[in-house]
Parts: sequence; C-alpha cells; structure tokens
Amino acid sequence: MKVDLDWAKKLPVFLKRYRYPALILLLGLGLMLWPFHSKEKDQPVQALPVQTKVSEDEEAGYRKRMETELAKILSEIDGAGQVRVMLTLRYSKTAQYQTNEESQTQNDGSKINASKRTETVILSRGSSYNEPAVIRQVYPVFQGALIVSQGGDNAAVRYQIVNAVSALLGIGTDQITVVKMK
Repeated sequence: MKVDLDWAKKLPVFLKRYRYPALILLLGLGLMLWPFHSKEKDQPVQALPVQTKVSEDEEAGYRKRMETELAKILSEIDGAGQVRVMLTLRYSKTAQYQTNEESQTQNDGSKINASKRTETVILSRGSSYNEPAVIRQVYPVFQGALIVSQGGDNAAVRYQIVNAVSALLGIGTDQITVVKMK
C-alpha cells in the first residue's frame, strides 16, 4: 500500500499564495480563544434593593392567623381530635423597595475618585401622600411547629399530621413535633 504525499509537496506553494488570509484566520482564532475580562464582570454583583422589617404586631398577627387556620384544618383529620398549634419563624416578613443607583468615576490623573449614591424610589399620590415603591414582599419562613393533639398518641394520626404540616408550611418533617394533649 502506497501513501500519497502529494499534499506535502503542494503545502509550501499553497501557504505562499494564501499566507495573508491564513494569517488573518489564525489571528482571529487566537483572539477568540484569548481569555477576555471586562470591567463590568469584575465589579461586584449589585446588591438587592433595600429591605425593611415590618412591625412585630403585623408579624405576630400573621403567625397567629396561620396557627389558628392550621389548628382548624388539623382537627378535621380523623382521630386527631382537638388540636393546638405553635409555630416558630426563621425569618420575619420583609419588604424590598425599588432603588435607583448612580455611580460616578472621576480620573484626576494621579488618582481615581469613585462615588456611589443609592436612593429609594418614592411614589407620590397627591401633595400629602408619599410611599416607597415596593418590588416585593417576602413572607415569613417557618422554622418549626409544635402540635398538641388529643390523638397524638396514635402513630397513624401523628404521621398524617406531620405530613400535612410539612406540606402546608414547607418545612421538613424533622422540624415538626406532635404530642398527645392531656
């Protein structure tokens, strides 16, 4: 079997004729593979809008409403009987407000001055009513639940209560305790 090496003889002629397009092609491939970093990518990620905690009264009211509704629903489980619920919160309710950020950079030759200004967007409805623009409200996240039930000594009832509470509150079954009511 004979190997054809004609292409090796024609390569110098081909490169001489097409050296500039080949050089541009290699240069383009080199630039595409070269690591590229822009100043925008090197800057830190923009912080979330301003968050403020809502009043403790509103938070306690939300927790109490959830406890009451949950107790009412759980008492309808067959064998549960009378039910009392206590919930604990991991995070309280917060509101995220819309903000405007303005940054300036000045180059004075020997040093660079950078400044950043952040302000909350205010909605105005008339001359006497102003309120911040709310992007979203994040409701409290529950941490755990204690359920006191008349049927708490029955394993099947405990299992149903734990699964129901886990599904409703989005917490793990290891964070829910069911005990028998005296």
